Amino acid sequence: MSGHGGANPLARAGSWVADHAAALGEPVSIGLLCETAVDRLDVSGATLTVDPGSGWPETRYATDALGAGLAELQLTVGEGPCVDAERGGGPVLVTDLDAPGTQLRWPLFTPLAVDAGAHALFAFPLCVGAIRAGVLALHRAQAGSLEPAKLTDALALAGLALRLLLDEQADRRAGSADRADGLPLHDPQVHQATGMISGQLGVGMEEAFARLRARAFAGQRPLAELAADVVARRLRFEPTEDTT
Repeated sequence: MSGHGGANPLARAGSWVADHAAALGEPVSIGLLCETAVDRLDVSGATLTVDPGSGWPETRYATDALGAGLAELQLTVGEGPCVDAERGGGPVLVTDLDAPGTQLRWPLFTPLAVDAGAHALFAFPLCVGAIRAGVLALHRAQAGSLEPAKLTDALALAGLALRLLLDEQADRRAGSADRADGLPLHDPQVHQATGMISGQLGVGMEEAFARLRARAFAGQRPLAELAADVVARRLRFEPTEDTT
């Protein structure tokens, strides 16, 4: 696989996943992204969980049984790095699950996670504004931090994972023909709604489109249907919104 070292982090992450998909003769997917994370970031496994809107995260893909077990464990006990990452909207980086401070922070989760074989866990929320779509979790069998370059790439892979999830919700295959600004060609109403959201929130078109797609994902609604509500002024995006 090529290195693409001169690209920006998101482009480099996208190239890695595309290279991996091409080598296997498969389309780009969440599963291949998680496998790429393991190959590139010096971690033991990767797991992606999604929030379908029910409040109960679902595991979309795990590269190994340990990752799947860690996701299930956090759901069962109601605590852990992924739980905090989704609630807080920022990465939670745990370099040693067996450290006393970590054990105090998550007293139910950490002893069981260590017994299962995990010693470091890095959780990256997939979020747009106040909307939380899921979490990309990376685990290691040994304690230790992510070096700065790998942390940057992990954040980029999480951003790419969010795009793939939103593409799925909008029923748009990765690699489909898009405008240069990232907006779909096939539905003028989506483009119009994006322009209106841009004005309502005071953000650029790309960010406005991300907000529209995230709202559709959170509400499990077709993108075109949500766009129609915006254009008809039945729905307005407010800058101060904290919930969906």
